[in-house]
Amino acid sequence: MVAELNKYLRRELDVWSLPTVLLGLLLLVPLFTVAIGLGDTGPKWDHLKSTVLSGYVFNTLLLVILVTTLATLFAVPAAWVISVFEFPGHRVFAWVLILPLAIPTYVSAFVYFQFTEAVIPLLVKIRNVWGIEVFQGAEIALRYGLLTILMASVLYPYIYISVRASFSQQRQRLFEAAHTLGHGLWSVFFSVALPLARPALVGGGSLVVMEVINDYGAVHFFGVPTLTEGIFRTWFGLGDLSSALRLAGLIMLVVFTILFFERAERGRARYADPGHRSKTRTLRKLSGLQGALAAGLCLIPLTLGFLFPTGQLVIWAYRSWGKVFRTEFAMHLANSFMLAIVAALVLTFIALLFSYSVKLHPVRWLKSVTAISALGYSAPGAVVAVGVMVVIGSLDRMIASVGDGAFMLSGSLLVIGFAYCVRFLAVSLQPVNGGMSRICGSLDEASRSLGRGKLATLWHINLPLLRGTLVAAFTLVFVDILKELPLTMILRPANFETMATTAFSLAKEGRIHECAVPSLILLAAGGLGLVTIHRLILTPQR
Repeated sequence: MVAELNKYLRRELDVWSLPTVLLGLLLLVPLFTVAIGLGDTGPKWDHLKSTVLSGYVFNTLLLVILVTTLATLFAVPAAWVISVFEFPGHRVFAWVLILPLAIPTYVSAFVYFQFTEAVIPLLVKIRNVWGIEVFQGAEIALRYGLLTILMASVLYPYIYISVRASFSQQRQRLFEAAHTLGHGLWSVFFSVALPLARPALVGGGSLVVMEVINDYGAVHFFGVPTLTEGIFRTWFGLGDLSSALRLAGLIMLVVFTILFFERAERGRARYADPGHRSKTRTLRKLSGLQGALAAGLCLIPLTLGFLFPTGQLVIWAYRSWGKVFRTEFAMHLANSFMLAIVAALVLTFIALLFSYSVKLHPVRWLKSVTAISALGYSAPGAVVAVGVMVVIGSLDRMIASVGDGAFMLSGSLLVIGFAYCVRFLAVSLQPVNGGMSRICGSLDEASRSLGRGKLATLWHINLPLLRGTLVAAFTLVFVDILKELPLTMILRPANFETMATTAFSLAKEGRIHECAVPSLILLAAGGLGLVTIHRLILTPQR
């Protein structure tokens, strides 16, 4: 038995699979640390639990419900009219409706926050007429309302993309059968199309929920204390890392529970489409008032999520660009690009290593290791940052105990680079896995039969075929890191600024106009990411 095990390990653990396993386990250490932190208790946590924890949970759940509901109301009707009708601007709307994803929620918050200042005279009148309690209620409703609108208008494309794909794949035969039973078009929508799209709706909605939980910049700007905001308040405000770790564990538990139920929902869903050989559905032409209404239905979320914030940022940037373009701004821009480029290169290399190792050793346990090691993308950035900080703090104490403490990892760029690897591995791994799976295995076998080793086969066969996929993976990671705020704010070295932290700091200081230039740079990066995703989906690697 032992001899067979040793033989199996020698066969499956080589210079490719062993580094994959070790690196995958290393990337899981921060998440494992956060999970262990759920069991820690103490007087500070008891105080937190008895005072503000219920508020954090309530605000998070309320925001999740409000944003997900409004995002669904934005996304589903737009996806339906795009999939079923042809109207003026149809082709343009089909593409531009995903543009709000290019805008980080905290950037949109900078724009929408101006409304709170515009209604101050009205709030003062409310206080004078109806008293302080009504005034406080109106002020809270205003903040929550604006926050819900801006987050839903930015995040609805997650639902729109998945639901539109589901609607587009539904066949003409189903609708013809429903029509023969006397159902009108909107009756077909509620009785046939929407139930068939439920798995897609659940999948897109779960992404919206996780983005809401992950958000720090927008909720902080509007003063809404959520669980993620609570991590910052507990750690930096109270200096209590232990309670912050427990909060992070609570958030991770919630997120993984959502993922579990989302996967279970998709696993239970079995919708047979008997029309898989029938013709695809023809679009119904709309003109006049009906066409205008359909276009307006698409224009509302697009305006709220992209056109209005972008237009306002352009105006502010025009007014303030002379104050922004200075030496320190160039340094912050260089910091952003340096971090994003280096981390994206490292993550693309790791993804290539993982994917090629699984190709060489297609065993279940190795596939599981690579899949689980990418779970960091499911956890909010603040949660990953807390886990990384606890791990690095322990390493620093070990280093100090055996040396003079001159070399410390905390506060270095190595730490933030490691955190980016934990957080964004899935972003690079998914496209690389997809590209690797499309390469015929017989090409590798032919290469090795000609005497080339595994490395030479990778270099001469796989890499040329993966060139486009690797560029796409690099671009996606580069964009995500450029826009990342909470993780960067927690782990960055002292006096180290990126475009995301610069925009956020300027907005917090009340220099709203000056935050427009770095915000537009982030928006442009987000647009680059959307173009990459579009090309990756529509023009797959051959």
